[in-house]
Amino acid sequence: MLKVSQVNTFYGKVQALFDVDVEVNDREIISIIGSNGAGKSTLMKTIMGIVKAKSGSIRFNEVELTKLPASKVIYNGIVYVPEGREIFSEMTVRDNLEMGAFSKRFSPKEMDCHIEEMYELFPRLREREKQISGSLSGGEQQMLAIARGMMSDPQLLMLDEPSLGLAPVIVEEVFRVISTINKEKNLPVVLVEQNAYMALKISDRCYVLENGNISITGKSSELIESDQIIKSYLGG
Repeated sequence: MLKVSQVNTFYGKVQALFDVDVEVNDREIISIIGSNGAGKSTLMKTIMGIVKAKSGSIRFNEVELTKLPASKVIYNGIVYVPEGREIFSEMTVRDNLEMGAFSKRFSPKEMDCHIEEMYELFPRLREREKQISGSLSGGEQQMLAIARGMMSDPQLLMLDEPSLGLAPVIVEEVFRVISTINKEKNLPVVLVEQNAYMALKISDRCYVLENGNISITGKSSELIESDQIIKSYLGG
């Protein structure tokens, strides 16, 4: 599915990623955890081509993504929901969802079916269909950002800090939906999170990034019990 091999990324002369290897298989949830500035978001942006890798390979379904402009990566089936949500705040909820399908050529009936599917996943969005998105709560905006990403029928969903700034009860709901999307649609998910406990709880495998290097990798069910992970990331 996705294979990141020996990727090095720079911002000017400053190196942000060092020989990073990450692999995502069908139906998996992969979590990437680490402290602020570890390179988590840089990795996501490098996969999407927003930040170009200086060296290494990023292959998705045998397509070499490093050779593509960022605008073309989504057409290969990868959707990236960035940190901070970045919804179209002056547009309605429905308009945001329709914008999420820009890479598809849905008929009006198909568009309605896809939007209805998103409303079933996120009932609150149905209630706020005609509401200006900027007036939604933080949790509702995050739900909208994920639903907008799902509108393009992705083959891989990448989420950057989906719990950022949300109340604990909303965090639980957002992670529940992420798990549901993965299981019901067999959709692989890459999850970058500072809430390490929640990330490990719902993911199959985890990569730990430290100063641009993958320092630890393993099954999430094992890492959540690791003394090193507990001490460093789970407040133990």
